Order: sequence, then C-alpha cells, then structure tokens
Amino acid sequence: MTRDQQAHLRFADVVATLLGADVPPMAGRMVGILLIAEEPRLATKQLAARMEASPVTVSSMGRLLRRLNMVERTVSPETRQDEFSLRSAHWPDVYQDNAREVSRLVAILDEQLADPRLPDAPRVRILEMRNFHAFLLANIPELLDRFARWRADHGPLAVFPATDDTDAPAGPQD
Repeated sequence: MTRDQQAHLRFADVVATLLGADVPPMAGRMVGILLIAEEPRLATKQLAARMEASPVTVSSMGRLLRRLNMVERTVSPETRQDEFSLRSAHWPDVYQDNAREVSRLVAILDEQLADPRLPDAPRVRILEMRNFHAFLLANIPELLDRFARWRADHGPLAVFPATDDTDAPAGPQD
C-alpha cells in the first residue's frame, strides 16, 4: 500500500469513527474512501481494495448507505460492474431523513409525557430530551434553507468559515 493509500485509509477511518453512532465502521470507512477518492465513482473491487475489505462487505455497506440516501449505485456500461458514488449535495437530505426519525421520537416521548402516572424524575428527563429534539425539528429547516442559499451563492468549492468563537453567529446572515 502506498503512502497516499495509507493516508486515505486513515482519513476514511476518522470519518468512520465520526459517523460511528449512525453507521457500522465499514460503512463509515466506505463514506471516507468515497469522499477522498479523485474518481467520482468507484467499482466494488476498487472500494474493496481501498477499504481493505471483501467485495461482499462493500456490497452490504453499499446497500445500507443507499437506504440512508448517502450513496448511489450504478452499473458501469463498459464493465457491467457495480459502482458507488456519494450522492451529490446529499447532506441536507440526510438531515431531513433524520428529522423524520426525530419526529417519531418526539411523538413517542409525547405519549410517555401524556401518562399522568409518570413520576417527576423521569418526566424531567423525558421533557429535556423531547424539548431538545423538538427545538431541532423547528429550527433545522431554516438552517437547511440558509445553507442551500449560501451554497447557491458561493458554489460547491467555497469554504464556509468555521469558528471557535461561541459568541459569533452560526453562519452568514441572509
């Protein structure tokens, strides 16, 4: 394995760790490899080699990531092999899919809160969780709209400024 390939695999493993709560490590590694690859699409065999995984693992993780709307699978007309790519500008879609799950969570929490026999201690914990997620549900659509406008104005190669300043606004105001 070349030095670049080792660096790409380390990057993919960092991505896998950060996505670890949402997907298995090999699915996270697949996302990382697709992020760092120069090619827009990679065949199953290419991914298997770069991920240090079997083609069966790539296929399984590809199915999972397709269900999560993170990757697309196409068949190469030349080789007739499966190829995977990250969905273009898909991160807002991932958040919207998560919003549906969070909405279901809030509904379940509301059902628990409707029980008059629920003691105060768990009620406080459930309310904290419910209110946090309801707050996100109420505010994420506006943030997604703002991001879409920012991306349209600045293009796909622009870098959104990151800041450690907690008093700074969350992003450019429209």
